[in-house]
Amino acid sequence: MSTQSVLCTHFDTPEGRWALVSEFTTEEAANQFSPQLAQKLGGDDLSAGASGTESNPPPSIPPTPSTNSINTSGMRFSTASAAIASSGVIFGDSNSQTSSSAAAASNSATKSYTHILRNRPTFVSIFQSPVFSTDSGSGEAGAVSRNTAQLGSSGSHASESTLQSGAGGSRGHGFRQNILHLGKTGANNLTAQQVAAHSRGTVTKSTSAFVSRIITNENLARWIISEHAQTTYLLFNAPRSMVFVGLQPDCNGETLARLDLVSNTPLCHDINQTTRSESRIDMVMGFVQGNIVWHDPISGKYSRLNKNSGYTPAIMCVRWLPNADSLFIVGTADGSLMIMDRTKEDFCVPALATADKQVDGMDAFEVAYPLKPKSNPVAYWKVSNSAITSIAFSPDAQRVAVTSEDGALRIIDYPSEILEDVYLSYFGGLSCCAWSDDGKYIVAGGKDDLITVWSYYDQSIVARCQGHESWVRDIVFDPLGHEDENTYRFMSVGDDAKLLVWDFSLAALHRPRAPIHRAATSVSQSTAAGGLAGSFNELHLSGRPDNGDLPSAVVHSRMAQESVAVLQPLISVAIHDAPICSLQFSRDLLVTACRRGIVKVWRRPPPFDLSTYL
Repeated sequence: MSTQSVLCTHFDTPEGRWALVSEFTTEEAANQFSPQLAQKLGGDDLSAGASGTESNPPPSIPPTPSTNSINTSGMRFSTASAAIASSGVIFGDSNSQTSSSAAAASNSATKSYTHILRNRPTFVSIFQSPVFSTDSGSGEAGAVSRNTAQLGSSGSHASESTLQSGAGGSRGHGFRQNILHLGKTGANNLTAQQVAAHSRGTVTKSTSAFVSRIITNENLARWIISEHAQTTYLLFNAPRSMVFVGLQPDCNGETLARLDLVSNTPLCHDINQTTRSESRIDMVMGFVQGNIVWHDPISGKYSRLNKNSGYTPAIMCVRWLPNADSLFIVGTADGSLMIMDRTKEDFCVPALATADKQVDGMDAFEVAYPLKPKSNPVAYWKVSNSAITSIAFSPDAQRVAVTSEDGALRIIDYPSEILEDVYLSYFGGLSCCAWSDDGKYIVAGGKDDLITVWSYYDQSIVARCQGHESWVRDIVFDPLGHEDENTYRFMSVGDDAKLLVWDFSLAALHRPRAPIHRAATSVSQSTAAGGLAGSFNELHLSGRPDNGDLPSAVVHSRMAQESVAVLQPLISVAIHDAPICSLQFSRDLLVTACRRGIVKVWRRPPPFDLSTYL
């Protein structure tokens, strides 16, 4: 991999220069608290990949005794000269040189367990403190309000990015500088060890076999009720933990809370944008063993929603339902989707979830409901025999796009539980998808190294975007859109460690084919032998009806490469030195995270001011 990503401190787009304002590892942020993350690996679950089959490394990896600092545009992190070994994840400094035996052993361990790095993705959620409405004269600027958690009437699909921001200014209360701060050149930044020594938190030990402890910063309450409207919050997974961080507008930040887990690391998580407030942040996490955990980092409360259920497929992705207080949907490694209610404690495994249960065809859609109203899941959908990889809701909150390892993008009318369309990748599995803010287009990327654009209303493929040199991992539309209302801007990241910027305009492309009429999937109740099992009533929704009276879901054929318009990226830049797995937007910031646990925060260019040239 090119070293350009290590040295990359900015990249240019037509709107201006995006600047790197903060860079840190997940462990550096997590270890602001004492006790720090343990360096022993015995019993740690390192299987954070899609298959969940990675083997454990030896009981320990010796850290190097000497330290250097990685200097990036004035930012300095103290780290081991060859590698940092903590909780099974090794972060290497490619510029370091040492001849000590301990360093050699660490380097050997780094090479031996490179596969662990490739299967330890870091996923980040970002949201900013919206301003309370000033019309009513109530509320305090900067506090999180559920009334302003969504982006106005233009509609942004339910995601982890909140698009509110306010005026500038500086935070009071004397918040201390720490490892998240990227000062100007020559700034006196603190090292990770210095910060950890000064950070104080309240430790709450847990008697659970799943959660070991919860650590809360003494300044958490002051951050949450801060008067500053541009405070940004990050939630991300670190080895065997979940970390909650606050960032000031100058990217001087502080770790606010940490949830430590006994033996595993979250595969995915999501924040409820509907319920979040100055006293509550609902977050749900999924794990490789099939565990589903709800957690509020402000109150420190948590609960396991499927404890001792016996349901073990890995939870690959999770999303809160739009405008719902307690409902969310999870995608699993066995090709299932489950709608869950965080207020229900009982969990009953439906018969459709048995290991030998297979669905037939790309348009298959089978549903089961619990007979007990107090049981989870609220609904169970079997849509594929391959892992579900991403879930994205449309801006009108009426449809959900689902990608899977079988290479299908499925569009489901989720209030009616109807499978509408099935689109196929050029080849290989799909890993991510996103809706345009107006709901007209859906983009998806995956193992074909392409991003495909489909028109929802025309039910047709519009373009294939070529530019990535490896698998595409995440796609996000720019929340500020494009200056041309007919042009869409989105960004993507992938295993090639590159960030690509795309401008898409339908006027610049030819239509590959005429639109076809929309058809709905059939619905038929089945009470045949085996239709009822356990405490679930199974309703089979199949794309091929037995009676032949109702139309089936549309499975769109795969278009030849020469029949589809090709779109080239506007910008392509290597910004990490490892595969990038997470990309998140706020109004002012862009956050990327890679499989080595490195998080980078980029600031959007300031608006162009013509008055300076008059």
